[in-house]
Amino acid sequence: MGVHLHGRGALIPTGRKYPIHTIEDSHLRSAWDLLDYEVWATDGEIGRLEGLIMDEASWRLGYLDVKAGDWLLNRSVLVPTLWVKSVSWADCRINLHHSRDVI
Repeated sequence: MGVHLHGRGALIPTGRKYPIHTIEDSHLRSAWDLLDYEVWATDGEIGRLEGLIMDEASWRLGYLDVKAGDWLLNRSVLVPTLWVKSVSWADCRINLHHSRDVI
């Protein structure tokens, strides 16, 4: 079973410890920082990241909830996080390994 994380209202169970953002560790980023990033396939833009789906047992982010553009009638699609090739923090963009046809 998963927990759908949408917007900034995260579901956080009690008693769980999390790393804290520090100025000393500029590599530590919040997954929330990715919201509204562009999501790109190898052959073009898919849409914008609206939310994250997490497996509540393992606390692993399993899927990206992407609001697709006009090419898919503005529907939301779930993209496995294993398909993420890279994240460009400077360009606010998530790049995938697959083409739009696969999506």
